[in-house]
Amino acid sequence: MKLQFTAILFTCAIGASAFTPQQTQSLSTTSLSAVLGDRKTFLTSAIATSAAFLTFTPPSLAEEDATESASSTPITPARTITGCPKNTSGKSNNCVSTSNAKQLDLYSSPWTFESSAEEAFARLKGLVKSDPVLEIVEVDEEGKYLRAEAKRLNTVDSIEFLVRGDDNVVVFKSEEKGSSGVSDFGANRKRLDDLRMKSGGYFNVIGGYDLGMQGKKTEGAFGQLKAFYGLQSGQGFESVFD
Repeated sequence: MKLQFTAILFTCAIGASAFTPQQTQSLSTTSLSAVLGDRKTFLTSAIATSAAFLTFTPPSLAEEDATESASSTPITPARTITGCPKNTSGKSNNCVSTSNAKQLDLYSSPWTFESSAEEAFARLKGLVKSDPVLEIVEVDEEGKYLRAEAKRLNTVDSIEFLVRGDDNVVVFKSEEKGSSGVSDFGANRKRLDDLRMKSGGYFNVIGGYDLGMQGKKTEGAFGQLKAFYGLQSGQGFESVFD
């Protein structure tokens, strides 16, 4: 762009130098006025052309700017609930998650709901806020994600919830931050069961399998996994045993 502007100014200078003092002295007053008028017109046109070049943005450059602006917008990754790590040390890792279908001692069944995901998330936040032990530390309204913490003796437990509107379930994970190696005697699992029971039936256990306060199982672990992985169809659960 600077090169084009320089070329235009150079052209203007050549045009101006064509009218030397010697030539203007030999011209009549009428001719001089005409020449000056032509020169003024020429310079005005050149300046206008230069301004047009300076302000014009080629379509290709405009598209590139728009592409760069779009690509620079950060994309928020989808929220997920990870599983509890496998216990390789022999000590309790004090963790329970809906993502540990292959390790039933670490697995807890997702909660179901019959309303919209927005209402379910609002109910979930209300349950957590009403619990004096739990403190909400992160809320993602768009992602329907909530994380809270609970103090327990000399440790702190971290609890994550994710409302999945497509499947009408709440998946979660509760684990001890750090690793004390001392068993929590089921405190993380019981806390989640108690919280669900406080919903008054709004949140239920998927598959009809309950290890919580009711102390009963109606379909067994196989039926639980079948209901969770296939949801309403009951398909696709076989892969968890591979």
